[in-house]
Amino acid sequence: MKKNTLTVIDFFSGAGGFSEGFRQQGFKIVKGIDRWEPAVKTHNLNHGLEDTVENVLDYAGSNSSDVERIETLPDVDVIIGSPSCVTFSMSNKGGKADKTEGLRLIEAYLRVIAVKKHKQGSRLKAWLMENVPNSGNYVKHDYTFKDLNLEDWASANSLEADSVALTLNGTVLNASDYGAPQNRSRFICGETISDGKFPAPKPTTHIKPLLKDIRLKMPKPSDVRPKGSYEDPNYPGLIIEAKQISDHFYDTGLYVTQWEQSKYLKTMHPFMGRMSFPEADENSSRTVTATRSISSRESLIYKSEYDRTGHGEYRTPTIREAASLMGYPYTYQFFGSEGVKWKLIGNSVSPHLSSALASAMLVKEGRKPVAVKNIPFEEQKELYLSVDNLNTFSPIKFDQRKLRKPGAKFRRSVYKGQNMTVDLLNYNPSTNDTAGIKWYVGTFYGTGSDHKYDVLKKGQYSKLAKVLGDNFDLFDEFRTELEKFTGNTSMNARTLQQAYETDSDLADKQNPLVIIERIRQLTNKYGALQPDLRLELSGMHKQNFLFGQLLCLFSLGHIVYNNLVSEPRVVSENSLAFGI
Repeated sequence: MKKNTLTVIDFFSGAGGFSEGFRQQGFKIVKGIDRWEPAVKTHNLNHGLEDTVENVLDYAGSNSSDVERIETLPDVDVIIGSPSCVTFSMSNKGGKADKTEGLRLIEAYLRVIAVKKHKQGSRLKAWLMENVPNSGNYVKHDYTFKDLNLEDWASANSLEADSVALTLNGTVLNASDYGAPQNRSRFICGETISDGKFPAPKPTTHIKPLLKDIRLKMPKPSDVRPKGSYEDPNYPGLIIEAKQISDHFYDTGLYVTQWEQSKYLKTMHPFMGRMSFPEADENSSRTVTATRSISSRESLIYKSEYDRTGHGEYRTPTIREAASLMGYPYTYQFFGSEGVKWKLIGNSVSPHLSSALASAMLVKEGRKPVAVKNIPFEEQKELYLSVDNLNTFSPIKFDQRKLRKPGAKFRRSVYKGQNMTVDLLNYNPSTNDTAGIKWYVGTFYGTGSDHKYDVLKKGQYSKLAKVLGDNFDLFDEFRTELEKFTGNTSMNARTLQQAYETDSDLADKQNPLVIIERIRQLTNKYGALQPDLRLELSGMHKQNFLFGQLLCLFSLGHIVYNNLVSEPRVVSENSLAFGI
């Protein structure tokens, strides 16, 4: 190490994204602290360390004078840390999860910084803390020594216990403003000790990188014999051979039921806005989350490079794609299974943002930041040989049926618009009864806890048929088209539920997912003929309906109430009824 090299300890180091940005700017990472073994192994490998698993709470001290464990840490120029963000995340119980554990971790971390900052002969030049934006609403602006369980230590060092030990100046920064190819907002706070101010970095780009800027520069995951060399999409000048690109040449294709569920939640979610499916290359990537979800609204899903329809038609990003979206170079490696590697990446600080923060510190120190073209990667180029590589260079076989659990709930919208949805359900939203015994048509209005809904009654369905018959000249033609796929005499509650639970290929015509999609296509076709026609249907929260809305209501009502149902309408344990 050069004598004037600035040194760093990374708390809650995870895979090491925070460390990597500082490394790229010439800082020396001397220690990483984390309690998850795959994270420690990953950080060790990429930063040449031999750390072992540690819990940051061990630095909280047994009493307000106990700093013995803190004093075992090397004195460094910079301390960085990313306390666990799970309890603060808005995706965790809508941001209402218990914050106690998260605050304990933050205070243990700040306790270390306070000691290193205020001890005699302190070397500390700066510190930083990163977390999700919501965390900024729960941390204090000022922490006294007493707040950090340092009351007696402060007194022993001629400091007032009630005086301010640390001030959390900071702001929310988006990594995409610093070159990261994903929208990733985080609350960053800290200070440079010389002036007590937050080292706010200036945005390095005014044009946010797009998803295509990464994907189109990477080799296709479907390449079975990748040859030649490739330039890293984030780091011009970093060129490596195809064989050195790990965790990329394998098949991440999804079963139909997996990608179909995500497609519905993205494009027809009952009360949230529409999203692209698959991901739009013309936009910046959405946030890579720690959970590798594949059937949710948050899933990142691409069109597969394999020429397939149905199973495998769409896929999730490869681990290498996810790492590149986070801002890791090709040379950075991760330990563990695919799921573990994804979690390591999703929990990371983007190296682009970290590098910008490190650059701002260098400027304050009167030093020159490292240009992208001068970032050293040579020592990392052979690290891929030390990890389990996910590359298989072959497509996967979709030979495992994905069955739903018996009694799985069903709710799908066939219409969404004007702040309402028209849904088919296999449970009554009023009573939340056992799923699959009866099927219902519901109209839902508004969002959140104040939303309202109606369940279509048989009498209303009959009135609806008359209203449409009196006002729509092509109603008989529409009903004939509808009965082509709903007029099956064997259709009943049991067959619909069975098809939903067992038909993983969406090949069964009685699968309600298939029926819903065909109804959507049919009502869109006929609804476009009289788009401005409004008709009334009494007995519901909304009485004045658009023509297309009524067609959707009638179509679903036709499934529930049509006269082709063969089973009796009496509900018992051995006889499933169709209707209300």
